[in-house]
Amino acid sequence: MQCQNCHSELPEGARFCSECGISIAPAPQAAPTPSAIFQSSPFDQEQGASHAASAPTEVFQAPPSYQEYGEPAMYQEYAGSLQNAQAPLAATAYAPTPGTPAPGTPYAGYPAPGFPPNANNPYATQSAYTPYFAGAAPTQPRRRNKTVLIVTLVTVIALIVLAGGGITYFVTQSNQRNQAVQALQWDDPNSLYSGVQSLSPTTTSALDSTTSPWKASAPVSDGHPYACEFKGGSYHVTTVKLKYIYTCMEKTSYSDFAMQVDISILQGEGAGIAFRHPGTGDYYTFLYNTQGIYRVEIYSGGKYKRSLASGFRSQELKPGLEQTNTVMIIAHKSAIDIYANGKFVDTLYDSTYAEGTLGLTAYTKSSPTEVSFSNLKIWRL
Repeated sequence: MQCQNCHSELPEGARFCSECGISIAPAPQAAPTPSAIFQSSPFDQEQGASHAASAPTEVFQAPPSYQEYGEPAMYQEYAGSLQNAQAPLAATAYAPTPGTPAPGTPYAGYPAPGFPPNANNPYATQSAYTPYFAGAAPTQPRRRNKTVLIVTLVTVIALIVLAGGGITYFVTQSNQRNQAVQALQWDDPNSLYSGVQSLSPTTTSALDSTTSPWKASAPVSDGHPYACEFKGGSYHVTTVKLKYIYTCMEKTSYSDFAMQVDISILQGEGAGIAFRHPGTGDYYTFLYNTQGIYRVEIYSGGKYKRSLASGFRSQELKPGLEQTNTVMIIAHKSAIDIYANGKFVDTLYDSTYAEGTLGLTAYTKSSPTEVSFSNLKIWRL
């Protein structure tokens, strides 16, 4: 045995040349006989059947979609019956026709971009009817992504429905309230009182903490003769300055309104309600004392201007200290209706001020005054 490269003598079975180091190819082996290639399937053997092997032309017939490649030359020797089959010659004796690849050998430069590696091999296991598209195959969206999308859409739709329902509810409630306000009998004080009481208040407060519409101030001291404080579960307005009216104001402005509050004079002379205060000391004020005498006055620039009612006594006002009187003022346009403990007291008319904030008042004449206010209700009309 000689090396094909340097012709040196080599021992039998050598795989490399000891002189030049080239790899020694093993001797070619005889091709298997046709009977070994085309023997029956294991299924036939398991069933005990004896079938003749299929003709080579049926086994290696090219798929219809690859007819343009033609049948390779090295397999033409097997056309016909199995008895006439001859052992295939060496591959060098059956060089492929120019332009036609040998079985299992793709064209140089193939596969073209976008095609599978065995696209030009008619004997590959790839299905001849499976389409192939250039580029990466599209990935199927994940089920989780679909679920998230569905949940999101359902949530958005539910929010829209709820928002629409909420808006519809508030619009309906507002329309019903406006209709109820328009139906109030403004010329009948008793019917007007019951009609307002049937409405839902715009503001409700026990006046027992800083969350109420009114705010606290510094306590009474030598340098601060009046105060607005929360004490004992109610709102206290105190003034120690004699012949003085002090009002604690809130910040919401009202035009037509109804205001009801429980008032108790703890010490001193008088208490009341200020309303339609546009600023700069302009406002109306309702005041009453421990004898049940009331008056309604107009102030301008913080000074007394004139009285709408003065020195009137009402049987509906409870006289004395620490007596709780529930006072209600209904102001609509130029009319001012006054109620005490659910009873009508008086109606007055004036158009000096049309809009402003509300206030809680204490006034002194000859001794310091402290007044407790609680259970506030305000209706915007």
